[in-house]
Amino acid sequence: MSFWKQKDNLVIAGLVVLFFVGLTYWYEPCCVRAALHHPAGSSLATPFLDENQTQHTLAEFQGGPLIVNFWATWCPVCVKKMGTLNNFAQKFQEQGGTIISLSEDSGGLSTVKAYYARHGYQNLPIYLDTSGQLMSAFGASGLPTSIFIDASGKELGRIAGGIDWESEPVRKMVEQYFNIHLK
Repeated sequence: MSFWKQKDNLVIAGLVVLFFVGLTYWYEPCCVRAALHHPAGSSLATPFLDENQTQHTLAEFQGGPLIVNFWATWCPVCVKKMGTLNNFAQKFQEQGGTIISLSEDSGGLSTVKAYYARHGYQNLPIYLDTSGQLMSAFGASGLPTSIFIDASGKELGRIAGGIDWESEPVRKMVEQYFNIHLK
């Protein structure tokens, strides 16, 4: 008798398939919802908070080059690359760009403020997306994720994972996307 004709084997194979389908849905629900339920442009209207607990949206920052960086203090890659992002932010902002570095920390403002104070970050304003709504609206599923947005609010590209913000590839991306030449 062949493998597929045995009743026990069919039941086991069916359970394995069902398990993996369930695991995929359970593990990545934010990405499934982001792909299916968010109309274009909704990410620009999704609210997030600054360090004064004032609500903002990305639509407020339209009109110039914008980079949105999702990160967290518990993310080892984020922490490793945050220093280069802080240095890059100064140069980028001098050229008219804006960086919105959104913490995904559930510990909130106190966790991020303490982290910034320990590392002396002066070039990155504190923004919070503790509910993960904005990250979900962009369909980002991992940290860090950085999204490049033009003056009209259109996504030009993204980087999923860590990157040295002072590297040549980043300078080339900024030049290509925004026509900004960084020193």
